[in-house]
Amino acid sequence: MTATIQRVDDNYVVALPVNILERIKIKESEVVRIFEEYGRIIIQKSEMSTIVNDTTRKTIDEMFENYDGDYEPVQIDWGTPVGNEIW
Repeated sequence: MTATIQRVDDNYVVALPVNILERIKIKESEVVRIFEEYGRIIIQKSEMSTIVNDTTRKTIDEMFENYDGDYEPVQIDWGTPVGNEIW
């Protein structure tokens, strides 16, 4: 297979065939690692791969819907400022 590299704004892009992405189980909007190795460009599914898509993201209420523990806020003393922190 051959492909053409095209410029889009300050980036270069290559169209990747769907059948290749399906074989390696990479979905649209999934995080991948891109690196160079021995003169080759490698695109690899990230081990910390997450799909960033509003339809798959849970709200805070959904994330805690089965939480049945008691929550009590705790005051944490972070100490005095040591630099240019804003308090």
